[in-house]
Amino acid sequence: MVTMRVTRRPDPTRIAITWQDPAMMQIGKAGVSDAVVSEARRLLKEHEYIKVRVLRTALSSNRSKTDVFEELCMRTGATLAGVRGNTAVIYKIRK
Repeated sequence: MVTMRVTRRPDPTRIAITWQDPAMMQIGKAGVSDAVVSEARRLLKEHEYIKVRVLRTALSSNRSKTDVFEELCMRTGATLAGVRGNTAVIYKIRK
């Protein structure tokens, strides 16, 4: 018997709604620390789609906002939906 694996795609409606919500977490001067990663994992497990804000103190001259968000996504296994200013929406679809 062959079983087919169904992969869920991101929901554009949920992404649009998440953009309207306030940021669920902020990344401060410590950057993408272990505490930030564990909190992001907890929020992703509960909500699937979260809005994250990076503070200016987390950015250095050689590090961009997108780099910070991509590192967070890499460490949590999430996907970056988009960046607007200092804010991003990331998601991790449950299986």
